Amino acid sequence: MSSSSRGRLPGPIARHTKLRSPSFVRRILAGIAFALSAVLVATVGVAAYAYNDYFGALRDNAVTIGDQGTEPPDVDVLPDEEVNILIAGVDKCEVDWVEQFGDRCSMEQALAQEDTFSNQLNDVNMVVHVSPEPRRVTVVSIPRDLMTSRPECTDIDGNPTSGATVAAFNESYGTGGLDCVARTAEELTGLEIHHAALMTWGGVIEVTNAIGGVTVCLEQEIPFDRETNFELSVGEHTLVGMDALQFLRTRKTLQTGSDLDRIGNQQLYMGALVRKLVSEETFGDVGKLLRLANAVTENTTVSTGLADPMAMVSIASALRGIPLDDYAFIQFPAVDYAPDPNKLAPVPESWDLIAQALANNQPIDLGEDDPDATETPSPTDTPEPTDTPDPNQVVLPDYLRGSNADDAANCAPADGLF
Repeated sequence: MSSSSRGRLPGPIARHTKLRSPSFVRRILAGIAFALSAVLVATVGVAAYAYNDYFGALRDNAVTIGDQGTEPPDVDVLPDEEVNILIAGVDKCEVDWVEQFGDRCSMEQALAQEDTFSNQLNDVNMVVHVSPEPRRVTVVSIPRDLMTSRPECTDIDGNPTSGATVAAFNESYGTGGLDCVARTAEELTGLEIHHAALMTWGGVIEVTNAIGGVTVCLEQEIPFDRETNFELSVGEHTLVGMDALQFLRTRKTLQTGSDLDRIGNQQLYMGALVRKLVSEETFGDVGKLLRLANAVTENTTVSTGLADPMAMVSIASALRGIPLDDYAFIQFPAVDYAPDPNKLAPVPESWDLIAQALANNQPIDLGEDDPDATETPSPTDTPEPTDTPDPNQVVLPDYLRGSNADDAANCAPADGLF
């Protein structure tokens, strides 16, 4: 999907850039935010022991971010204000999945990484912004190799770490855990992070299996990728388990082979996941919801705020009524980083356009497919009635990437929605 061209901000925006090949599986879905909310729906109405079991598991492993205390705050209803949820996916070996990835992950590595965040990369980073009324959801993908400042954090042993003027965004988790990722995201975006959630690649498989897979449709094939041992033909496919993960991971046989191409496929998948999660097929199936709740609680680490059942109630209620076309997925604007072509540099003036729209709760126009295509009407053509444009709508320039959850209902190119 291309955004329509209505004007440009100063400075070029890189649509694609050649990034280094990742050393491991590191892609996760922003849809986990919605899966977390579905946990509440799954547990409401079931036996008290199950309810306590699910949220007890979340509370036991919850981490503190920012200035939050160790106890989750009391929440009655989601106030008429914004909430920002950081979703991070980490490069971590896990004992249960070692055999699935052969040489990429050894049992020794998995055991060494069980109780630490050191030497792990947060290679998937998304900020889920839920606006005040009228509710809208905007998911901002932050490229893993974005070079930005990092604040002071605390390492695994409780020792303070020095801040950095310039560092790769994906180094923040290994520096100071989920709290450090949240602080770095706040510094980059200017958005206050209220909640955070973390999942590993094994969690992607479990969550996808719990809802019976996610259906995507491609207009172009994904040629065979030797690194992922994955290919996908034109048409509709329901991706389950390992296939879902490989779809998210494959990049080398996409249009440019870049990480930004892969983000396009991830956003296509996220849109399809949101559609599946909010569908009656999921919400109307108690067994499926319980499997989803179990998969999320067993494979997710959350901040203390999200371990509060009432916070889940509030967020789930807010998300449930939002139309699919009000879920927007946008990539943080970036250009090639001059000192290192394998890295990216943020473009603040372009981000400001998006941030201002979020602050003002303005709908964002992500454009239409093939905006340059025109058709000359015949003299006998009768004009079709058109919707009245929203005067508050913010139109993104064509170099800013974006898509809607509703786009996942249609076939999309193999290199994403752009």
